[in-house]
Amino acid sequence: MKHVIESLKEGYTEDDFVNMFKELYPKDWNKVVKRYEDHKRRTKPGKSFPMPKPQKYILNVSYKFRNAKK
Repeated sequence: MKHVIESLKEGYTEDDFVNMFKELYPKDWNKVVKRYEDHKRRTKPGKSFPMPKPQKYILNVSYKFRNAKK
């Protein structure tokens, strides 16, 4: 996460962060997307779906890093 933040210009947006993460770590991004799709597929109709969408997941995981830099 630190490398992603260091690669961005000051004043970056959440979308900028996620896009840079995708660019720098495509394999990790694909793992998150695959995991999300697996969870979504396994969730039975009418049941809650606990995993956030991939973009939100990355933002949640990186919250402390992103706010420490600001």
